Amino acid sequence: MAYSETKVVDVKALKDALTRVKKEYLAAISKAGHAAFQKADAIPTAEQAQENILYLVKNAATDHYDIYALVDGAVELLDDTTVSLDGLVTDEELTAALAGLGGGSLYEGTKSDLSASDSSVIEAYFAAHSEITQKAGDVFVVTTIVGDKEYEKSAYQYTGEAWEAMTGNVDADKVIMRENLILAGDYDRIGNWTKDKNGTATKEVSGKSVAAILKDLTSKTLQPTITANPSINGFGLSGAAAVEAGTAVATASYLAATLNPGSYKYGPKAGTGVVASNWKVERITDGGTEQVASVDAASLPAGGDDNGGNGFVIGDAGGDNAVASLKYRVTATHGAGVQAEDNLGGASNPAVAIAAGTKTKDSAAYTTYRNYFYGATAEKPTLDSAYIRGLTKSGKAYAAGTITLNVAAGTQRIAIACIAGKTGVKKVINETAMNADVTSTFTKQTGVAVEGANGYTAKDYNVWVYEPAKPYENACVLKVTLG
Repeated sequence: MAYSETKVVDVKALKDALTRVKKEYLAAISKAGHAAFQKADAIPTAEQAQENILYLVKNAATDHYDIYALVDGAVELLDDTTVSLDGLVTDEELTAALAGLGGGSLYEGTKSDLSASDSSVIEAYFAAHSEITQKAGDVFVVTTIVGDKEYEKSAYQYTGEAWEAMTGNVDADKVIMRENLILAGDYDRIGNWTKDKNGTATKEVSGKSVAAILKDLTSKTLQPTITANPSINGFGLSGAAAVEAGTAVATASYLAATLNPGSYKYGPKAGTGVVASNWKVERITDGGTEQVASVDAASLPAGGDDNGGNGFVIGDAGGDNAVASLKYRVTATHGAGVQAEDNLGGASNPAVAIAAGTKTKDSAAYTTYRNYFYGATAEKPTLDSAYIRGLTKSGKAYAAGTITLNVAAGTQRIAIACIAGKTGVKKVINETAMNADVTSTFTKQTGVAVEGANGYTAKDYNVWVYEPAKPYENACVLKVTLG
């Protein structure tokens, strides 16, 4: 029945009020996504009330209609119309007004015959449910299923006179091919598909989506590879280097480390997913290997090793806490990576993934050497360790080569000391005296005990010495060749 919103202003006010209530409470009371209004003579009980129904009940005290709904198993008062309906609008007019607010009902039907029309499914449904009155806003969804495969869903809305299709653009992955394709013609290739140039071929595409067919036609799947396995970043030993025998290291400090998770050729973009779960740090010396730390974490923080509070002496002759070499090894335990993806973003086939395992990395090491010494002095004290160590230090292990020795005026002794077992001095040239060879003026003394750093255990040195009859009157430069 038609009605006029201008006939009585209260009808429009009622409709506005009910629309407001519907908008405010629809989310709370509607699980199905729509709600409808219904007049009731009395407040329904929880057993009588239905979900998605807004009940209009006349309030005798206010002369307005209260609105109730079933919320969480109980009938709740939501609002009132704040308008009197008696004498202002007829029941028929109220029913017509409420019908426009209901939001429509949802109906569904299924067909398995591709040749059947959707309209025939809708007609058959309402023929079987003659008790239903179709109204504007109702929606009908037709699902086409053939051979257990869902081909499509089509939606229709009732205008009050006819059912009109709601379906607009359809994604290519929702459009399913009913039959296989026959490849025929004077060609031998279409994209990735091939056939004999003058022959025919059947392409099995029935049941596949248009998107899948186009992907198979135009995109060639390439399988991934592991382009880099996990590895350890960082880690090292602060100060590690060759040092003079007897050098003390109170605490050996190792650096922090992280795990590089490796990589795959194509993806996934999020990475391999490889994560470390444990880090083990070991001390490695000439005396053996000992674990000094274990950390359950994705990364290793920096740390230190003080050898139980004793520290270390880097030395070549033994002694308390002495080691000839000192380095550290870290071992990271990690889980497996996620499955790699092919170039089209699909799962690799056969599966490619980084395996769980361990990765190790060694730091640089402290190693030991004995200095060689050289110099010119104005005094001639006892040729002992203290005197030798007071000369210029090489700062490195003995090696064949040439050193420059500057002799000042007043010098009474020139000495070159090399650890026993090395060739030592082979030639001495006085560049100031027209490159005169003065090697024969030096005498070799053996068995001179020279200590390492910090009074560390002495070792025998050979010392080449020249003491002029009188102090040098002028400065000179000597070039000393060590063999």
